[in-house]
Amino acid sequence: MGVRLVGRVAEVVALDRLRAAALQGTGGMVLLVGEAGIGKTAVVEEAAARAAAAGMTVLTGRADPDEGAPSFWPWTTLLRDAPAGLSPALLTPAGSDASAAPARFQAVQATVAALIEVASKHPMMLVLEDLHWADAASLALLTALTRELAGSRILVTATSRDAGAGLDAEVLPIGPWDAAAVRDYLAQSADRVHPSWTAALHRLGGGSPLYTRELVRLLSREGKLSGPAGAVDLPDGLRRLVARRTGQLTPACRVMLATAAAYGADIDVAILEKVVPVAAVGEAVAAGVLVDDPWAPARVRFGHELVRQALYDGLGRDERIRAHAAIAAALEGNCGSLAEIARHRVRAAVDDDSRARATAACVAAAQEATRGLDHSEAVHWLGRALDTTPGDARLRLERARAAYRNGQLDVALNDCASVVDEVGAAAALVIRGLGGPLAPALLRLCERALAQDLGHADRAKVLSQYAFLLAEDRDPERAERMSREAMALAEASQRPDALVAAVHARHETIDPVARIDETRTLARRSCDLAGPSGQPDAELWGRTWLLDSYLATGELAEFDAETNRLSALVDRLGWPVARWHLLRARAARALIAGRLTAAYDHATEARDLAVRSQDRSAPYLYLAFLSGLAALTGDYAWADPPAFGDEDMPIALAQIGQIAMGRGDRDAARDAIRRLRPALPRLPADGRRTFVTVVAGEVAAWLGDLELAADCYTRSLPRAELYLNSMSSCHGAISRSLGTIAAALGDPAASRHLAGAVAMEERIGAPAFLAQAQIACAASLRGSEPRRCRELASAALATARRLGLTALIDPATALARDDLTAREREIAALVAQGLSNRAIASRLVLSERTVETHVRNILSKLGLSGRAGLRGSSQYQH
Repeated sequence: MGVRLVGRVAEVVALDRLRAAALQGTGGMVLLVGEAGIGKTAVVEEAAARAAAAGMTVLTGRADPDEGAPSFWPWTTLLRDAPAGLSPALLTPAGSDASAAPARFQAVQATVAALIEVASKHPMMLVLEDLHWADAASLALLTALTRELAGSRILVTATSRDAGAGLDAEVLPIGPWDAAAVRDYLAQSADRVHPSWTAALHRLGGGSPLYTRELVRLLSREGKLSGPAGAVDLPDGLRRLVARRTGQLTPACRVMLATAAAYGADIDVAILEKVVPVAAVGEAVAAGVLVDDPWAPARVRFGHELVRQALYDGLGRDERIRAHAAIAAALEGNCGSLAEIARHRVRAAVDDDSRARATAACVAAAQEATRGLDHSEAVHWLGRALDTTPGDARLRLERARAAYRNGQLDVALNDCASVVDEVGAAAALVIRGLGGPLAPALLRLCERALAQDLGHADRAKVLSQYAFLLAEDRDPERAERMSREAMALAEASQRPDALVAAVHARHETIDPVARIDETRTLARRSCDLAGPSGQPDAELWGRTWLLDSYLATGELAEFDAETNRLSALVDRLGWPVARWHLLRARAARALIAGRLTAAYDHATEARDLAVRSQDRSAPYLYLAFLSGLAALTGDYAWADPPAFGDEDMPIALAQIGQIAMGRGDRDAARDAIRRLRPALPRLPADGRRTFVTVVAGEVAAWLGDLELAADCYTRSLPRAELYLNSMSSCHGAISRSLGTIAAALGDPAASRHLAGAVAMEERIGAPAFLAQAQIACAASLRGSEPRRCRELASAALATARRLGLTALIDPATALARDDLTAREREIAALVAQGLSNRAIASRLVLSERTVETHVRNILSKLGLSGRAGLRGSSQYQH
């Protein structure tokens, strides 16, 4: 007999409410959470039936618990029977590999757009079962879709064993049945049930619908429900319940199911047939142990994962090993998924031969994942290979490389340290382009590699890595010497990979702002060497060096073109570190364009990506970027000096001093300058020297420390035509800082610097930094040219209001003020709008002569020769 949904009234009411909202154009997501067998699917089926009755299209997908399940699997199954406009093909864009990060992003965006579009014509309920098994790609698609649900006609209904997915969803906990629900279920399931069984079954089953159903089925079969409840000779746990249930099946069916349990949750019958007879599949489906899909008759699945697990656990050790070995062989003979083959080979690895097969299968799966840019999967399978062949140094080195590409720096570092004495230079060179907190461990790797007998090329590469690490405020002079030695060895070897390393080291030991031409030569050479060397990161570093150089010179057209090249490289590589650089480039470009929200969003996304990739320098670079934003917005809530590190690093002290100046904290600024002062004369010639010197001078000028300000002014003067802009932080034209310092020193060059800064920002189209420069220039002209002062300040004020530059509004307002009366300002505004004296008189109910007198006074006070000058003044145009 059919059994209707038991209990769950509150859940059904909630789902009805959400369905009605979706039908009205306010979609959403609901997540049903509960343990296995608790009845989540039953609630979903009821909701799906109600949605279908209300005219919604219902599509269902289910996650697969096994290793090797393809990316987007639950979405692929959901889209198989979707209306026109939706198809699994959306998840595999033409010409792209669906596991690659950029292709995956495109697939996600295309699928979300298609779902929203189709739902606008046909409201939909999307059912996603077992999210706790969902792959990262599927969860990414779901996350992207939830952002668009509010204005859609889609209700996403998902089930999971936990609520840890971090999704924007209404969570409905599905708990055990109470005694009343057990009584209702008994009433529906049997014609005659003694009342005493309600309490007994509620106690025995613990309110689990799965256990309760199995108990009722068993007791009904034995004819015990009509009599009083008594002792029940039941084994502990579901496993033996399943055994009793499957015990009614034929021996051939039980053997098939045991092998199918080893295969996995979703079974290709054609593959299974090569391992065990499958004639009994129909019997298993009829018994409810397996479930088939009329639209995919070649596949079946277990109705419940706990049933499969119980069957699998019931296999003896030898049976289990033989099953996995046979399944692996069958998959190999039918071009099965390499990851699926590896899973079975690992579970069948018991002797030298089978372990060798398992290792080979895992390496093949890792190589396939690497080709698809799925470096996380590559790390996983190389780890499995190491489990079966733990002493293989080459395998461990390969996992280190995959882990580096995937941002798992702790794994990469540990693997390199464990094999550097065996493989030499290769292990010291896996993690490249990163230092910071990792530097001490990486330096030790270099020292261990250099202690070995290395050829010219390998020695050049390790010396280059060593020089790069030493350049970070440890021993810049030694780093520079090492970089020269490395370049000489690399040139002698003529090995492209050695030249790549030497070029990188050379870049890190020069001041790229002071030596822009050399920087660009090195950058282009690095890009050119990427192909011959087989090191795509050589192009990554070259592109980032070029981007920073174009920011420094204000060549934004070249910067944009280079960003596009970097974007294409990111698409090819799929590396988190590459995408991090791209996001930083976009953040800097948005800030220069005055798009502050976009700049913040890109920078935050970059920070989050790098933190997930375990790059511990990323938070510091993020704070550096925020300091440039804060100078425009006045938002320093994020600023905490300890966040910049405990060491007295000049770059950190300069940042702290700059932030203190922005916050008006003179004590903190003095402390930072006091600690920074002794380091300024011996700053290493690197990419941070210009920033530290310019900022120190500006803070010193603000504090009245004119001696230090003058010293920094002299050191910074050769950079007057450059911008203090990089992908790490943007602060506008250096001339503005020089002008501010010169003004504090009483140097007449101040006006030239500040006027130059205004022209520089206008030339490149940097509205926010232009407003900063206009305010600084206006301040210098307040006493000598009040009219020009007001014009500059008024323009800056308009920009500040338009772009939300909160920190600039008050100083711009103060400089734009004049001595007009309230009535004069009212009339000035109307003149600026183009009204005649007569029209103004009519509007304000004044005589035309009075208006004429006011206009004459206004022009005199503002130093204007006629009404046209007033009409051109943005200060009065509202």
